[in-house]
Amino acid sequence: MLIEIAGLYICSYLIGSVPTAYLVAKVSRNIDIRDYGSGNVGASNAFRHLGKLPWVPLFLFDVLGKGSAPLLAGTYLLDLRPESGMLMGASLCALAGHNWSVFLKFQGGRGVAVVVGSLAVLSPIVLAVSLVMVGIGWLLTRNSGLCVLIALVLLPVWTFITRDPTVVAWYCVGALALVVLKRLLSNWNPLHPGLPRRKVLFNRLLLDRDVDDNAKWVHRSPRTSD
Repeated sequence: MLIEIAGLYICSYLIGSVPTAYLVAKVSRNIDIRDYGSGNVGASNAFRHLGKLPWVPLFLFDVLGKGSAPLLAGTYLLDLRPESGMLMGASLCALAGHNWSVFLKFQGGRGVAVVVGSLAVLSPIVLAVSLVMVGIGWLLTRNSGLCVLIALVLLPVWTFITRDPTVVAWYCVGALALVVLKRLLSNWNPLHPGLPRRKVLFNRLLLDRDVDDNAKWVHRSPRTSD
């Protein structure tokens, strides 16, 4: 069984590592998505710079292929119980692969779509509550980075309220840790020039960007300055 679990983890990481946004950007626009906007190799940055049509398949792959598939494979192919900690490990491996892709020198996205796909299998109710929270928060603040962070922080609380298995709460804690770590490290980018280190790290953690001006950040391109 240990060999099968190890194989599941390796496959989950490799599937998570598939740089969907990077590949779609290359095929559809012949651009490197890392040079645009936030520089994230993920669905949100791709949506802003590629448009809806190319975005749909990459979002679905990130949600279903990276987020849901490892859990379903572990459940139905390896007969792992839904409350198994080993099953949660597969999801975290996929999330780590998405955030630090072996195919892009360990660059990647933030992994929010992967978390969505995992929660769709683990706890659809918690996912629905979190999506509603993010939607309402965005309408009130227009700050998606902060809303997503708050939703991630509250995930373990919702799992307790809905009486989900304890391992689901631990998965949520692990997912939060990986997303926060990726925000702080970005894609190994140097700190934004002209801003103190504390300011940049504060912005990365709470706002998911280096600078205060969101429009200036998300619309960056090789033709514009930082």
